[in-house]
Amino acid sequence: MITASLTALAVRTGGFVLVPMHGIGNRRDLPLPFGFVVGGAAAALVVSFVVLFFAWRSPRYRPLLDPLARQVSDVLTAVVDARGFRIAVRVVVLLVYLWAGLALFAGQDLLTNPVFGFVFVWMWVGLVPLSLLLGPWLRVTNPLRTLHRGLCALARTDPDEGLATLPARLGCWPAAVGIFGFAWLELIQPDRTTLPVLRVWALAWLVLLVLGAVVFGRRWIAAADPFEVYASAVARLSPWRRVDGRVTLVNPLAGLTASTPPPGSAAVVAALLGSTAYDSFSNTTFWISTVQDSTLPPELWQTGGLLVMMLAVGLSFGLGTVLMAPFTAPRRRAVELPRLMAPTVVPIVVGYAIAHYATLLVVEGQRTAIHWSDPLGLGWNVFGSARMGVNASIYDHPTAVAVVQVVAIVGGHVLGIVAAHEKSLQLFAPAGADGRTAPGAEPGLRTVVLGQLPLLVVMVFYTCAGLLLLFSP
Repeated sequence: MITASLTALAVRTGGFVLVPMHGIGNRRDLPLPFGFVVGGAAAALVVSFVVLFFAWRSPRYRPLLDPLARQVSDVLTAVVDARGFRIAVRVVVLLVYLWAGLALFAGQDLLTNPVFGFVFVWMWVGLVPLSLLLGPWLRVTNPLRTLHRGLCALARTDPDEGLATLPARLGCWPAAVGIFGFAWLELIQPDRTTLPVLRVWALAWLVLLVLGAVVFGRRWIAAADPFEVYASAVARLSPWRRVDGRVTLVNPLAGLTASTPPPGSAAVVAALLGSTAYDSFSNTTFWISTVQDSTLPPELWQTGGLLVMMLAVGLSFGLGTVLMAPFTAPRRRAVELPRLMAPTVVPIVVGYAIAHYATLLVVEGQRTAIHWSDPLGLGWNVFGSARMGVNASIYDHPTAVAVVQVVAIVGGHVLGIVAAHEKSLQLFAPAGADGRTAPGAEPGLRTVVLGQLPLLVVMVFYTCAGLLLLFSP
């Protein structure tokens, strides 16, 4: 059943420690036997593949504008690109982060300090729905970019230019390392919800990103900030996208296959999916008893477990994609395919995020908003929220929550299959003399089936493993 509270509080010397308990459902909350749920989910993926094999034989996603969308996009583009609007949004977001910084460096070392919820709930979990609704909003409003822009204005230098050139092949590999670091902080770091620990991590994030931008230009932020890279990956699934310079309403799945992802994109999605999988696995009875019964330090076990989960996701996805190489036209190098197919995993990442963290966002997001009015613990009520209460009625409907979790995981995989099928057709379809896919070109049925079969096996494995981890005792 759903945990009565998302957090368990433990008193330690010098402060309080927050142990996340992500409101995960139990098998008994499901309206059907668990075996039926897993089998049905796997069957849904197989049926989806079979239907797509025969009904969808040529690439069809194109981010085109219809007349209504064009009118809407003209207005939105004028607003979004207005200099005053952009400055106002950047200032507001920067003030939000400065307010959190006030709580971090001058607040009390108690769980009532809103900075903990700001970092672990608003910044990390909240960026998923915001990126789905608003597209690449963080790329525009990132306070690190605002600070770097201010420093460049003072120094009268171009923000795009630094002291050295950042190699293009580096891509977003630094962000993949940053995602591992944040996952380690969130899931493993001892005393992670004490101010001294969080201050060290926050300062490291600020210094590494801003100084890196000074050295390499602002492209460093796009390559190394785990929050911006995560938000940008999710934004690929947003219905809002720039087409020919205009903010356009498009098919969300078209955004997953319309652009070429940078190097390291496969590592980013593997880190995101692997960390979520480890979050579930670390709460199982087997893992808890294994760590407790060992004479090795728990942090060593936990770090190893986190790395193994990320590597398992990365290697399985890599294997499922590199086996597509013989069927691509023209023949592509196998090492390129995990990067090209990486955006198709985004729906799965979003589905897992909803399944694992939706209750956390709903309940702890409210609690953070309540404490947001009093960052220093002095009894302030700046925004009028300090006397509000948390609505935890979501816990009164454990079966509904469990169903939403299953639907989120299975639905994310189905959308991932559709996107993977579309991208595969783009890679399999015969190309014209200019190297582009010829209009109406269709790869053979054998190519479509055999080329995607390894990825189907990987998707089914992810679905079954995700449900087992989510609902295991």
